Parts: sequence; C-alpha cells; structure tokens
Amino acid sequence: MTEGRRIMNRTDGVSGEADAGLGSDSGSDLGSGSDPEWMARRLDEAFGADHVVRVAPERLHPAIVHQPTRAFLSGTGLMRGTGLLELAPDLGDGARQVSDLFPDEDEVPDGAGEFVVLGSLAPDEYDPGEYIVLDGRTGRVHALHDPDESRLLASGLYSFTLFALALEWLRTDRGIFEGFAGRYGPEAVAESTGTLLGLLREHDPVLLGSEDEDTEVSAFWRLSLLLRPLTRIAAPGEGDGLAIALPEGLLEKEYGADAVVRFADEDLLPALTHEPTRAFLRDTGLVRESVWVSLDDGPLPTLAEYHADGRDEETYGAPAPGAGGLIRIGYLVEDIDLVIDGASGRVRGWSIPERRLLPVNSDVSTLAFTQWLIARVRAFDHEHRITDDYVNLAATAAAVLADVERTARSGAEDAEGTDDGDDNWGYWPEAFHDEAGGGLYA
Repeated sequence: MTEGRRIMNRTDGVSGEADAGLGSDSGSDLGSGSDPEWMARRLDEAFGADHVVRVAPERLHPAIVHQPTRAFLSGTGLMRGTGLLELAPDLGDGARQVSDLFPDEDEVPDGAGEFVVLGSLAPDEYDPGEYIVLDGRTGRVHALHDPDESRLLASGLYSFTLFALALEWLRTDRGIFEGFAGRYGPEAVAESTGTLLGLLREHDPVLLGSEDEDTEVSAFWRLSLLLRPLTRIAAPGEGDGLAIALPEGLLEKEYGADAVVRFADEDLLPALTHEPTRAFLRDTGLVRESVWVSLDDGPLPTLAEYHADGRDEETYGAPAPGAGGLIRIGYLVEDIDLVIDGASGRVRGWSIPERRLLPVNSDVSTLAFTQWLIARVRAFDHEHRITDDYVNLAATAAAVLADVERTARSGAEDAEGTDDGDDNWGYWPEAFHDEAGGGLYA
C-alpha cells in the first residue's frame, strides 16, 4: 500500500451522517444526485457573488471536454479562493495548462500536460505548495507538485466545492453549522468533525483511501476536516483578560495529570503584574514538555536574573531589552528563552543566537491551546497517518492556530521595536513546517 492511500476507518465515535439537504452522488460527483443550482446559491451566499466566477460555455478552455464539468463551470461556478485554496477559476481560453508549467515535455506523463491549472494549494513563505489542476476529460481534480507526483484531490468539482464550502460554514457558523453558533468544547469539536467526515464519506469516499485503490489520494481534505474543528475547543475569553477560555482539564486529558505544571503564588515574581496570567499559571497550568516547549520549575526568575546567574555574556549576550519585566518560564528549541511579558501577559521568545525578541503566542491561554493542538495532530497521525502529506498538514495546523489567536492582531509596534502585528504566532508556522525536526509526527 502506498503512502498516498492510507485507510482512515475510525472517527473516534463521532457521527458520520451528512446533512440530508445536500443530496448524495455516491462519490461519482456531478451525477444525478448532486444539485448544481443549490450549490450556486450557496456559493453566492458564502463568498459573495463578486467572488464566484462563472465562465460562458463558448469561453471555456478547449481542453475541458467533460460535459458535466463544463456545465458546472458555466452554471454553478467556482469561488476565487478560501482558506488554503488559492484559485484562478476563470478557466477560459487563456488558462494555463500543466504543459505551460513544465515546458520540458519529457517530464510530463502522457495526458497530464493537458490538465488545466485551477490554482494552488497551501502556498506560503515556507513552501510554494501544490498546483490544483483539472483533468478536462474526466472532471477529476488533482494536486500536482511536479509532473511525476499527481494525487487525486477530488473526483469532481462538486465535491471539491462542497468541502470548501463546508469549511467556510464551519468558520462562519452558517449552513449546516448554523446551529453551532456559540458552541465550544469537546462535544462541539466531535459533532463538527462527524459532520465533515460524513460529507467526505457520502460525496467522495475514495478520498478516505483504500487498499484496493490504485489512485494516489491527497490527504488535504482528510486532514482539513480533522483539524479545522479544533478551533471550537475553546470559547473566546470574556472578561478574564485572556484570549480564550479552555475547557477545564483539557491538558490533563490529553497529556495526563502528571504532565501539567502549575505555579504557586510564591513562585511568581511581583514583576508578573498581569493578574489573568498569574491566575492561569496557578490554577490551569501548562504542559511541562510538549515537543518544542520545556518548562522550568518554580520559582520563576526574570530573564535579567536568569542571565545574570552565572551565565557569561559572551555566550548569552546582553540581556533582552526590558529583561527585568520578562518572566522566564522555560525554553523553546533553537536556544530560545520562553518568557512572559509581566505587564501584558504576552508570550515571547528571546532568541540567544539572534539577540532579539520573537513573538510566540498572544498569552498563556493560546500557548496552552498550542500544546493541545500539537498533541491532537500527533494523535491523528498515529491513527490516520496525516503526516504523509506533511506540507499541507503544517500549513493547516498553522492556520488553525491563527484562527484561535483572535486577540493577537493589534498591528502595534512595542517599545522594544518588535512588530507583533498580524504575525503574533510567527514562531509556530516555522516550527510546524520543520519536517526534519519531526515535531508533528506520532
């Protein structure tokens, strides 16, 4: 069995029933059971009519000969993009083909050069991602990294669009997730996951993988439908001064009670004046060891005290700006002191090699969520081998964290000259994308 065709049979007991109003095409896609008109209305509602592209039949690229696909592109249409999907849905005469991407014809397998380029999958600063390409003869959608690595992304445009639409509904509490508005916690996560996996089983089950299938299958939808609901584990913080409100006992359930460390009041210095942070460290705590994070035992020193305690300046350099107000709680890999700003509660890293402060998390609540997310990804990998598609997994994990870091987007430059801006969780995407480090592997 190849790495691209792993089986995912269990869903941790969550329901797999899809919403009855969606209809079923038994994975054949764009068949008699699907409803393109229903989909067209939902696309306009979710993304706005200006962001849905419909191409007149006479303008469609001549390589697109599959009639149901032509009808979908002209009548139902495609959104310009959502989440990690960056699409160029105007598939008219000028649309690129795979042969344009790889002009060396010897590299392109027979027929693949005629595939039409639909967009890109999870491109970012760490990796260019994969091309999303449409087989105009069959209507199938593929993820293409290079000419010799093509994986099935969807059996047709209907399921491709349906899964993207479902994730948008999850994000906005609309459509099949309208009843989830304001719901958070393990039950909300399990029900959301069951609903999404139900759609996958009903509308494109080949994407679950099969030992009897000869098709290499992309894990993108599978891992997206598993990870995206994790944003529902914690409600936004209200009045407690922290970004999110974690369910009681969340870290203990994931790591075990002995793995969680809490700090007594006498372990927390007066320099830590941010009361919500003090309360969280005392009552909820953090995981002592979680791949990239290692915590110290109390009492916790300031960063200035820690570096002054017998550590030579030649090795550690001058203390960080404002080190007297930074509480050191442990360290991150790559020689980074993990610190909390005593006044604001922000979690940062003092990079010893780079001699600069790095943004890590908006506060201790989202640091705890990050520790929980890492454990969840590793558990999913143990059961479903989602690291077989590591680039998309890392991008999705980073996007899940970005959705939860709701209060971290101030765009203000702090007094030390560190611009946290829209990148207050910037340490984690780099860490997640470090496949060689193996942090997300089970």
